[in-house]
Amino acid sequence: MAEQYVSAFAIDDAAVFGLVGSDDDVPVRMALAKIRDLSTADRLLRATDPGEVETALREIVTGPLDPGRSSGYGWLLELIGPTLGSPLGHVVLPGRGWDRLEGAFRSWDLAASADLWARPWPFPWSPAGPHPDPDPWPFPMFASPDELDRIHDELAAFDTDRIHTDADDLFPDEDDAEEVEWLLADNLPGWVSGARAQGLGMLLIRDGGR
Repeated sequence: MAEQYVSAFAIDDAAVFGLVGSDDDVPVRMALAKIRDLSTADRLLRATDPGEVETALREIVTGPLDPGRSSGYGWLLELIGPTLGSPLGHVVLPGRGWDRLEGAFRSWDLAASADLWARPWPFPWSPAGPHPDPDPWPFPMFASPDELDRIHDELAAFDTDRIHTDADDLFPDEDDAEEVEWLLADNLPGWVSGARAQGLGMLLIRDGGR
């Protein structure tokens, strides 16, 4: 059965975007040094080949970015996250189609959470410019500290009983309601609190079976 993986990191988005065109070799070497341990701990899905990682990272750091790059650059975030930020946690969600949570969030008036879930983070492309892939995979999401405040308040006020009450209308499988409650009650609030405690934003990466 297909699975999707959601990983969370506390990061400073300015520091991450600061890699682009920086000519700074230090973060490249830091990231490469983490590959073996993260791979051994099963914390990497894609960024496991040091040669492939180094080539892509150096395109980001020294340029030019290649809009036609077949694998893009988003897969590097699973390695950049723990290199320039700190891991907050991860979950494995069974099946596919977890993008549908945007609609569920909006139906529950979790507007900030819905915005986060639906909006791909454009790294390493300028947020103000065109993105070569408007629907990237893996799907990176980022919430600023201000957005995290709103998400925190939404989740604190949310009655998780609504997940089960609305399950028949929102989810194809009744088991999905259990997974959604697990995500919203047991995981996402802790990730949000962890990033807020550090005064940082939160990066989520959704990957796996699409």
